[in-house]
Amino acid sequence: MTRRMRRATRRAILASVAMGIVVAGVLASSCAPKPRVTQAPFVATKPDGAPHPARVLILEAVPQATVAVGGPYTLALPADKGSEASRVLAGGQVLVASVARVSAAALIVGERHFPDNEVVLTTGPDGAVTVDGKRYRGGLILRRAGEDKLSVVNVLRIEDYLYSVLGGETYASWPAAALEAQAIVARSYAMWRMAQRREQPFDLYATVLDQRYEGMASEGPSFRSAVDRTAGAVLLYQMQLFRCYYHSTCGGHTEAVENVFPDPPLLPLSAVPCQYCKGSKHFRWQVTIPKGELADALRKNGASVQQVVSLSVGRRTEAGRALAVVVGVEGGRELVMPAGDFRLAVGARRLPSAWFEAKDLRTRIEFDGRGWGHGVGMCQWGAKGMADAGSSTAEILRHYYPGAEVQRLYDGRGSS
Repeated sequence: MTRRMRRATRRAILASVAMGIVVAGVLASSCAPKPRVTQAPFVATKPDGAPHPARVLILEAVPQATVAVGGPYTLALPADKGSEASRVLAGGQVLVASVARVSAAALIVGERHFPDNEVVLTTGPDGAVTVDGKRYRGGLILRRAGEDKLSVVNVLRIEDYLYSVLGGETYASWPAAALEAQAIVARSYAMWRMAQRREQPFDLYATVLDQRYEGMASEGPSFRSAVDRTAGAVLLYQMQLFRCYYHSTCGGHTEAVENVFPDPPLLPLSAVPCQYCKGSKHFRWQVTIPKGELADALRKNGASVQQVVSLSVGRRTEAGRALAVVVGVEGGRELVMPAGDFRLAVGARRLPSAWFEAKDLRTRIEFDGRGWGHGVGMCQWGAKGMADAGSSTAEILRHYYPGAEVQRLYDGRGSS
């Protein structure tokens, strides 16, 4: 696709979205509000079509952080809303390792005291910062988080952010089509989240609460290549960004979003069959947990349980995952709880998924299960399996997100 064609496509997307907003406004008075599961692409982009920089929370409410920059930098107040300009407070050619912290009266960086609640540290076009020994591309927002705590947000180009995300979510040895599919899905998720949190202090957590982000340490040539080849490409459904869930291993069938999360049904997040993830060590698994440990885990999560007597699956989805778990406890009582809540109470690493059979072994419960993760959206090991079998990036995405289309919203690496 030529640059002129991409610009025309982008204009068509924005026009369609604008029309959708007008229609939504007309219908708003007569229709009950629904959960916002899609976002307009232009909310995450600037007027010229370039994406806003990603704001990733890397430290939250910590006593202090050690910050360093190996090249030119500035410390400035944040720009006023709608303005690109900010008031520079300090700067230099190099920032030697300096402790950032807050006091009752100031935000402190090394020996400099700023009577402000937020300071922006900006580097050069391809600059990087070091925070507590870890290197990150881009710059930082240092923000007061209470009387004596500091939060640190990494601000960087979305493509630079994705270099690290791919390293945290996949493996360098995976085939190019699988890495490209992951790059497009991760970019789509990030831009959806950026649109959703545009008015919030940050866009993305650096953990599995959003996407695993470790800074430059998790980058690699194959990850950067996959991101660069797909630069600006996102998945859209009816010209809207949506939350592109993905997970490690589905175990044979993905799950419909409404069965796992408090989201309404959405065609691209429907359940689809998958026989491509058999290479994952979590395709099939078995875990045995003492009943006493299960009781402890449930009690720590607020359940009134002293003793687990029995455990069974109450209801299942059409794909086969547990929807509800029935726990028999002391006094002949039964505790019925959502399977997802049960899994998190026991521990997501200990109980890899909610697709399992439970067998009573007197003092223990044996779980025979499939897959790792929530099961919604793209199966990462399935994407690898499809790529190994010769499927293209587009074929992988069509399989796991039916009805969605890949569109290139912008060229290049985006803005910082």
